[in-house]
Amino acid sequence: MNRAELLAFLTGLYVAAEVISNVTAGRLVQVGPLVVPGAIFLYAMTFTLRDAIHAAGGEGAAKTAVWTGFFANLLLALYGLLVLQLPAPAWFEDAPYRAVLGQSARVVAASLTAYLVAQLANTWAFERIPGALWRKSVGSNLIAILLDTAIFITLAFAGSGAPLLLLMAGQLVFKLAFSLLLLPLVYGVRARVRQP
Repeated sequence: MNRAELLAFLTGLYVAAEVISNVTAGRLVQVGPLVVPGAIFLYAMTFTLRDAIHAAGGEGAAKTAVWTGFFANLLLALYGLLVLQLPAPAWFEDAPYRAVLGQSARVVAASLTAYLVAQLANTWAFERIPGALWRKSVGSNLIAILLDTAIFITLAFAGSGAPLLLLMAGQLVFKLAFSLLLLPLVYGVRARVRQP
């Protein structure tokens, strides 16, 4: 697989993970004492995938992937709303689709805002943190994870009675853990790109 093919593959995987995360984010799951969105495991992977894209293609490729993911999620949200406005046959069970595609405007706006700010900050920090690749990846992911979690939870749930700090704690723990577990992916991509 050459560099262009690797970048296309990683970007496709990144965008797919972003869209699938948005579809599954509304389902909360409990892992021990922590409550997290169902998307947490897959979404946590996106920070490291973005780093891998950056390692393979540079800052420009990473920004392109981020913006592609943003517009894919925006398209999902807008098209989902359109489909829900169209009439369904009387015999069709519409409730499951309304539950998945009909997320509140507040949650969609929170998700899109948190995603864009966090992923662009990740890209900016990865490019500017000095030192080894692991330092760039862990440092930029930590910044992005803190931003993503704080922005999303605050915008989506403030004033709703949800336990904001508990939700934030769960997300921080899982996102950071998955980011660290997937660090070898970034090294593997860099090694692949350096091969003649």
